Amino acid sequence: MNDDNQYGEFAAGTLVPREILARELRACGNEVKVYRGCRLVPPDRIAIGDRSQIDEFVRIYAGEGVTIGRHVHFAFLSSVSGGGTCEVGDFAGIAAGVRLLTGTEEIEGGLTNPTVPAEFRKVRRGRTVVGAHALVFTNSVVLPGVTIGEGAIVAAGSVVHRDLAPWGIYAGNPLVQVGVRDRVPILAAAAALGGE
Repeated sequence: MNDDNQYGEFAAGTLVPREILARELRACGNEVKVYRGCRLVPPDRIAIGDRSQIDEFVRIYAGEGVTIGRHVHFAFLSSVSGGGTCEVGDFAGIAAGVRLLTGTEEIEGGLTNPTVPAEFRKVRRGRTVVGAHALVFTNSVVLPGVTIGEGAIVAAGSVVHRDLAPWGIYAGNPLVQVGVRDRVPILAAAAALGGE
C-alpha cells in the first residue's frame, strides 16, 4: 500500500504535539502519546502519567477530574463520563469500547438528562477506580463508585456493579469471580522495567 495516498482513512494516526499536551493538561508525563481524534474535556482536569497512550476516538469527559497513571492504555472507542472522578493506576489497560462511568441520573426524585436545569435533577456522582495492573476488556461497563482492585481482570462484555478484589479474574453479567491471577511475574516485570 502506498503511504502517499490521498485518503485519510488509510493514513497512520497522528499524535497531538507534546507542547500542546503540556500546556493544556493538568499534568502530562514523559513520552505520553495522545492521538488526534480523541476528546479530552476539559483538559485542565486530566492528568496523564509517563508513557501512557490514548488512542483515536477515545472520549474522556473529566467531570471533577481524571488521573491516569504510567504505562496506561486507553483503546479506541473507550470512554470516561458521568461528571465524577476517575483514577486509573499504573500499567492498567482499558480495552476498546469500555465505558468507565463516574455518575448517573437517579430514577426517583427528579427529572433526568442534561437538558433539564440542575435544580430539577437528581444526579449521583462518585469515584471510579481501576487499580494498577488491572485490565478491563472489550465492551465492559464499569458503574459509578466502583473500585477494581490491583491486578484484577474484567472479561469482555462484563458489567461491573460492585468492587472487585485485587488479582481476581471476573466475567459475565451478573459478574462472578472465575479465577485468580498470579501477581508474582507481573510485579517482577514492572520492577525490572525500572522500579515503576
